[in-house]
Amino acid sequence: MRIKNIKVYFLKKKKYESVYPRPTFYRQGFVFIKLISEDNHEGFGEPSPYITDPVNLIKMIEKTYLKYFQNKKLNTSYVARLKKNCQNSLLNSLLPAFDQAIFEIFSKEKKKNVSKILRNKSLSNLDFYASGGMFFEGQNYQKLLNEAIKSKRDGFQGYKYRPLMPANNLSHQQRMKNPPPIDIKSIELFSSKLRLKLGPRFKIMIDLGCRCGNIRETRYLFDIFKEYDYYFIEEPFKRNLKSYELLNKIKTNINLAGGEHINNIQLFHKWNKKKYFNFFQPDTNLMLFSEINSMIDKIGYEKIILHNWCNKINFLSNINFAFSLKNKILIEKNIIPNPYDNFFNIGKQEVKYGKIDFREMIGYGVTIKNSKTKNLEIYEKKI
Repeated sequence: MRIKNIKVYFLKKKKYESVYPRPTFYRQGFVFIKLISEDNHEGFGEPSPYITDPVNLIKMIEKTYLKYFQNKKLNTSYVARLKKNCQNSLLNSLLPAFDQAIFEIFSKEKKKNVSKILRNKSLSNLDFYASGGMFFEGQNYQKLLNEAIKSKRDGFQGYKYRPLMPANNLSHQQRMKNPPPIDIKSIELFSSKLRLKLGPRFKIMIDLGCRCGNIRETRYLFDIFKEYDYYFIEEPFKRNLKSYELLNKIKTNINLAGGEHINNIQLFHKWNKKKYFNFFQPDTNLMLFSEINSMIDKIGYEKIILHNWCNKINFLSNINFAFSLKNKILIEKNIIPNPYDNFFNIGKQEVKYGKIDFREMIGYGVTIKNSKTKNLEIYEKKI
């Protein structure tokens, strides 16, 4: 199969306002690609919106396409071979979007769903947990509690929230560089209310957003999470191995999750060797399908929880991957209303009552619904 051209898209809301904190790409916009084969089959791919800023990302896509994909003879292992010896971290992070698109093209040629290209036999259903809980300091925790209660009522396996955000509405990149402090007392109060309302068996998780650092405060936080039986604690420290050496001083036995930033199998092995995480959280917008399968071969299905904080294309890439597995894994579902959802048509492949009505559509089953949406700034370039 050969690729004859690529279309690069950038979507951004002309005006996006919210009284609550929201994922950074809701405000800054996001990029996705469409590869077109010589036989006119199309494949979509969605890189992580956190790799770099959209302008630089578009330039990277153009250079990568011209160097590695234009008029090249491709198969489903082509990107894996490229990535195997890649030393460029940004390129490592971008290549999975091309992998997503190539797999969709091959699935359309075979008139199959992507999950059936990955593995001929698919699972019948999947398990999701609700991921939300984004509020500013000073806002009413009752709304957060209502969101958690609704998640249980809607059939999700668990609920994940974030500590209250500073009112200055920092971007993801700003929070990673200078993590804001955590209001521990508010978490302690909310944890007691959560467990009381949700019952003893419902999974409760928290994404700490790399905001811990002080040993005394971290130990106190971990004691709270243990008392209220949290299923896992996500990313307590900055994303480097040295930061996690604090665990040697805290000596906790609660479950930790992380690894959404891991963009190649070599980096996974470095983290896995240290045994800091009970659960790894890969995402098909940073890791190839084959790489996540290698992770599963190494640590088992039960230690994989799929990261899924993205838009429709990557959502369906993750879903197709999960359906191709031999055993079920827990999957994140972003429950915060996405301003870009109406740009895409994905049929009836929506998560309802904690499950997905998976119709095994050809490819991923995603199409562009309306490229002239009034409220969106749309950049489209064909190469």
